[in-house]
Amino acid sequence: MNSVTLHPAEARDLNGREGLGNLIRRPGVWAILITLLAFGLRVWALEAIPPGWRDDELIETLVISRNILHGDLAFYYADASGHEALYHMLNSLFLAWFGPTGPGIRLLSAVLGTVAVPLTYVLGRRMFGAATGLTAATLLAVSFWGLMYSRIGLRQILTPALALPAFYFFWRAMERKNKGSSLRWFALSGLFLGLGFHAYFASRGAPLIPAAWVVYLLIVAPSRLRGRWRGLALLAGVTAIVALPLLLAVAAQPEAEGRVGELALPLIEARAGNFDLMLSHAAAALTMPHATGDPEWLYNIPYRPLFGPVGAVFFWSGVALAFWWSLGPIASRVFRGTSRNPDPYSFPSAFLLLWWLGGISPAVLSVPPASLGHVILAQPAFYLLAALPVAALAGSNRLPAGRRAIVAGAAALLLIGSTAVRDLPAYFVQWPARGMVRFLYHADVEDVADFILSDPANPWPTDFGITGPLAGPWNRIAFDLALGGAKVRPRWFNPERALLLWPNISFSGYPAVESPYAEAFELLPEGAHLSGDYVLSRIDPSYDPFAGEDRIWVNEAPVCFSNGLCWTAASYNPETGLLQLAWQLEGDLVLPEIPLISNPPPPGVYSGLRLSVFAQLLDDEGGFLVGDDGLWVDAETLHADDSFIQRHYLVAPDGSQPAAVNFGLYDPMTGERLLTSDGQDRIILELD
Repeated sequence: MNSVTLHPAEARDLNGREGLGNLIRRPGVWAILITLLAFGLRVWALEAIPPGWRDDELIETLVISRNILHGDLAFYYADASGHEALYHMLNSLFLAWFGPTGPGIRLLSAVLGTVAVPLTYVLGRRMFGAATGLTAATLLAVSFWGLMYSRIGLRQILTPALALPAFYFFWRAMERKNKGSSLRWFALSGLFLGLGFHAYFASRGAPLIPAAWVVYLLIVAPSRLRGRWRGLALLAGVTAIVALPLLLAVAAQPEAEGRVGELALPLIEARAGNFDLMLSHAAAALTMPHATGDPEWLYNIPYRPLFGPVGAVFFWSGVALAFWWSLGPIASRVFRGTSRNPDPYSFPSAFLLLWWLGGISPAVLSVPPASLGHVILAQPAFYLLAALPVAALAGSNRLPAGRRAIVAGAAALLLIGSTAVRDLPAYFVQWPARGMVRFLYHADVEDVADFILSDPANPWPTDFGITGPLAGPWNRIAFDLALGGAKVRPRWFNPERALLLWPNISFSGYPAVESPYAEAFELLPEGAHLSGDYVLSRIDPSYDPFAGEDRIWVNEAPVCFSNGLCWTAASYNPETGLLQLAWQLEGDLVLPEIPLISNPPPPGVYSGLRLSVFAQLLDDEGGFLVGDDGLWVDAETLHADDSFIQRHYLVAPDGSQPAAVNFGLYDPMTGERLLTSDGQDRIILELD
């Protein structure tokens, strides 16, 4: 074995006599089994949990990763507030192999999350011995946090997969006696640190961790750095060279990195002299292990801490041990005038503490507090710290060797067992069943798709409606993915403002909003077995949306616009200001090409509607009084002969005298109005 100046395990590990040696004769075999367990937990029911598709993973895969497949190669993409390219380049391969499916969107994350498990073992063993490495790796394998980012198609999971080898190679370089032979390890460390810049913005702080540790050595044990400055310079140089393309790409389009500016609210407040927000975020980040956690339903049961009571005790005991061990060289230098290392775990402990504190710093400087995604650089450090008490018991000289193994093994099993019992049901059962999680991941449209596909012998009618908030194309895309290519044509509409009259069968009632057209629906018994919050309904044939309205206009011959959309009827109630407009498609709707754009879009790129209805109230001189624009059906899903009605609210200002209603169609991107078949750009209805 090479020199192990900083390596605590020393030859004991090879001889199998380190803690747990009697129980774990071959830690490498156990590491393989743990890795297989981790992979199984990360791919089992991958399309079902999370319980649908999150907008972010659809955006990242179907916009950025797909752009790479189309030849749009870059180091940095301005889409969705700025994205580094490396994850998307890898993900484009999975998308090409599997298409927009569970494996195509999520399998890369599952693989990267699995890779982090043996890497945690390898680094943990190198620094603290096999007992620590195995315990930490198992914790990562079964933890809620480890599962969360390993089963969703987001780029954060690439961070630990790059940081772990970077730190492993750095540690190997620093522990070798032969300074010259360590250069390759320094270079490899720099390679992975540089690649981290291309993964996720939190990875940009990774080089500061070994840098801070070198400063620590410079203070407490400068002799440890003798002859290593060339290697450290090589590490810094390789890191800079590999990171440079990303840094140049960001510098060339600083407005693209909007996400950093959006999240850095505590830092902005601190620069203005107000440190209250930063202090509260620091408290939240430091108490993540035991008191509070990520507040977002997207990635956590809100405010659920990382560890339960048992895990929290282990974690904070590990922090205390790490502080105690890392203070050893300082005390030795101060009181004895020498930098002699009093404990083999001193230098690894200092590095681990710096890793943890540096890794959680993004949560102090950004919103939301205690974000699991923002502190993902520190993820392995959390579990290594929790495993340190096992290392202390395994290496304790106060217990006989046989008893050491039993006590350390029992402690490891207690920690791992309590974590698994707490976290596995929380992730696989409790979290996906929560209503807000189901909403955010479009789980209810998955239920509709399952219902449609449940009886292949009796296929569902091709044409039907489905209600949704129309906050973008992502719920529609999530539904299309869940349908898996089924030959159906759903029409999306927002029930708060619109009612789809034809097709007259709709999945309605979700999201749970107050619909002014609720009485138009009658439930169908076929939907009795539909799970989730949607119900199957059809339009009551006797329903009259204009019943009771004061002024009604009905056309014998519809007035059609150039895109094929025709106005058929209207009503206006001056007391409530309610204008209802009925529309029907003469043929397939003609729309401009509408590319799929990320949300938020790149700077300067339009991502809104390309068709909208303007509705205005005019006075007797044709002057504008009030307007209400919108289109509350998804125009991209409409087909020939479809009809719908939607409402606009035109309440006349106090003291005004409305004389006419003015409405028509326009392109919101250009502002250009569409013309009717007789060349008019609007329709005017007199109120007198």
